[in-house]
Amino acid sequence: MNDRDDAAAFFGKVTASTTHELQNVLAIIKENAGLMEDFIQMGPDNLPDLLERVTRCLGKIKEQSYRGVDLTSGLNGFAHTTDRLLAPVNIYEIAKRLIFLTKRVFLQKGQKIVLIDCKNPPSFETDPVLFQKILWHSLECLVEIPEQKSDIRVTIVNSDAGKGIDLCFENPTLDTAYFNRQLQESAKWMDIQTICKEMNLTPSPLAQAPMGIRIMVERTLSIQ
Repeated sequence: MNDRDDAAAFFGKVTASTTHELQNVLAIIKENAGLMEDFIQMGPDNLPDLLERVTRCLGKIKEQSYRGVDLTSGLNGFAHTTDRLLAPVNIYEIAKRLIFLTKRVFLQKGQKIVLIDCKNPPSFETDPVLFQKILWHSLECLVEIPEQKSDIRVTIVNSDAGKGIDLCFENPTLDTAYFNRQLQESAKWMDIQTICKEMNLTPSPLAQAPMGIRIMVERTLSIQ
């Protein structure tokens, strides 16, 4: 099984998380629609604040509708990354979408992923599916390290030294030797190294603060 075939499991996890969020959106809309129906049936004689109650329900429905649009738009864009084996990838935008769609997964594990804003993000040609899989595995690697519950900060690297992405603990409490040992023993880290080698990307541990993983684009690739 090649890396793209194996990516089906990754797509399944992201899709399951997103559709669960969509179910929550629909449940909230349904609940508030039901409340409005009850309020209207009771009428203003029994509910002097009827208009206020209905307005609150409408506000919640509107809020969840926008949330649902964001989720479906993100999921649609995520699904279309399978369209081409090689395509231009904006590192910031693809990371932003993946973090948004998988927010629930990592919050359930007690960790928040924070993407730092980038005004001039680099793009390069690569396999979008496998690049997202690398980001996913990198986040999983960090989240699964025992005794480290710091939020994870994701920063786009765009300098003369190179282009890429850093995924680091915001407040690391681990010593360097322990972090390196945990990373080297991780099956996901081995997968990251294998996939990166095929894609002309360079993964490296960041053992000093901020502690984490760096993925760099090799200069032989087309970078914008």
